[in-house]
Amino acid sequence: MRMISSAVILGLFALLALCLMTTGCTGTSDTTDETSSGTTPTATAGATGVSGAAKGSVTAVPFTALIPFLPDAPAGWTAEDPVGASTTIEDAQWTWVSRDYSKDDARATVVIQDSAYYDVGYWEIWNSLFSIETTEGYYRRGTVSGHPSWESFSKPDSYGTWVGVNDRFMVYVSVEGGSKQDLDAFVNAVNYGGLANLK
Repeated sequence: MRMISSAVILGLFALLALCLMTTGCTGTSDTTDETSSGTTPTATAGATGVSGAAKGSVTAVPFTALIPFLPDAPAGWTAEDPVGASTTIEDAQWTWVSRDYSKDDARATVVIQDSAYYDVGYWEIWNSLFSIETTEGYYRRGTVSGHPSWESFSKPDSYGTWVGVNDRFMVYVSVEGGSKQDLDAFVNAVNYGGLANLK
């Protein structure tokens, strides 16, 4: 798993926005493909039942409101300036922010998005995750500060964690060339309670 910089993430979100505009991927259909089969471990992963809010029933907070939730650099790490964006596609409006960090050869990225309850960005990935453990790594379901999460590891030193907050906000942390302790330092530095209280 390779580290993706904030600039690349911004470009990918722009490309995703273009794709969704041209294909109509953000329609308001109420399909439940992820949960209707009942055959995969992700049947309840993306639907925590916390909010029960309808898609777009809120307006995503401005990305400037998310920037303060990006953690400062842990000891020994250096933080780059944060970046953010607001995206509106058809009826879907969502925001995200990102910050890159470095320590020697290790790199980390923290991304926070407000999906306004749309199945966009990392929520699309969330609904495709499933538990697996191999000789090369794992994906594991868990909790972080009382919120549902997924953690991944790929040899030799690639780590990632997704944390879903109230079915609306998503926090994604990745560490390349670091350790599990580095991942935990970033994951635990996010104020999840403050995110959950954003309106």
